[in-house]
Amino acid sequence: MNRYLPGLMAACSGMALLAVSTFSLPEPAHAQFGIFIPRIGGFNFNGRGCRHCGGGRHSGDDDAGNDDSGSRKDRNDRAATLAPPSSKVENALLHVVAVLNADELGNASGDTGTNKALSPLGKAVSKERERDWTEAVQKILKKFTDNQDRHVTTAGDVTEHAIEQSLDNAIKSAKLDTFESFLGENWTVERLRAMVLDLVSADLDSLFKGNSRGYAPMQEVDQLIQHSAQATYRRIFELSELMAANRGSALFVQRLYQTHGGHVKDQLREDATDTIARTANAAVGKFESALRQNENGYALRYRAERIVYDCLSDNVEKISSSETDIAERGEIAQRIGDTAKKECISWVENQFGTDSRALKPQTPMPLRVVWSATGPKDDPSMYGQAASELR
Repeated sequence: MNRYLPGLMAACSGMALLAVSTFSLPEPAHAQFGIFIPRIGGFNFNGRGCRHCGGGRHSGDDDAGNDDSGSRKDRNDRAATLAPPSSKVENALLHVVAVLNADELGNASGDTGTNKALSPLGKAVSKERERDWTEAVQKILKKFTDNQDRHVTTAGDVTEHAIEQSLDNAIKSAKLDTFESFLGENWTVERLRAMVLDLVSADLDSLFKGNSRGYAPMQEVDQLIQHSAQATYRRIFELSELMAANRGSALFVQRLYQTHGGHVKDQLREDATDTIARTANAAVGKFESALRQNENGYALRYRAERIVYDCLSDNVEKISSSETDIAERGEIAQRIGDTAKKECISWVENQFGTDSRALKPQTPMPLRVVWSATGPKDDPSMYGQAASELR
């Protein structure tokens, strides 16, 4: 969060100076999601006053016998500086902190697929701009208006309706609506359209370079939209599999705790996470050549790791148990490697095929899907109404 400090201090300084004299660097609070609470003017926003402010003196440390008016005035001034800010200032500052933390967390919380991040104040951070694809269309049209040479009298065929039609066809052609069918995830049709149009807008200037005099036909714009939709598909596919792989890694550690409870030490947890990551990478090595040649190679690499993690999680009790309770760390690491070689690689081969030079065609799957020895396990509750048309 340190990169947010300059913006936070600039946003809050005007309000903070009204009520407090100093703004100290934020100290991390021991909260579940790593959200920090700033210390302002000797007052913590956790509801407790600072006991060691003002030169390390307590409120009851006044020198006995010093009753002159000057000393009383000094004590009153010091007490005023240590007083908490008004509730209005507190709420304003907390809201800024909440927005910064929610922006940092994004959709990385455990509730996969939410399209808004909840702040500590219980207010949602607006994500409407990410879904406003109609505004993106207007920005594209404005670029054409701004770039076209005024001496060109020929009317262009780039219109709002033409862009919308091209966008609908591109999303279907690129199979982006596959992600839309995953219930509980973030890929709404509005967000998908906005993502495609953002890429179009970024590449649109290339149509105005050279001797086109700012004139570009709708045919070229349509090709750009088609290309952007395909690029968006690859990006989302990769992101979705990456998130699922991270979830699979966390699931192994969760199963470890469910099996052995408090006997799982911190060092074992850290070692297990590193060990299964190395094991998954080793298992994927067989398909290295085919992955490099596949246009979705990065996404499929994460999928292979995801399958290995699910396999190890399915065998966590056998991997970690001993005759008395829990096995030693070294023994667990050895069993993880053995299990991957004997079982998990066959899971990956069942999904990708045994030919290491070419992979079976792969399609995106919901985040909630887990793999088994016979393939992915899903059910209709993971899909929306459009799923039956896509599958």
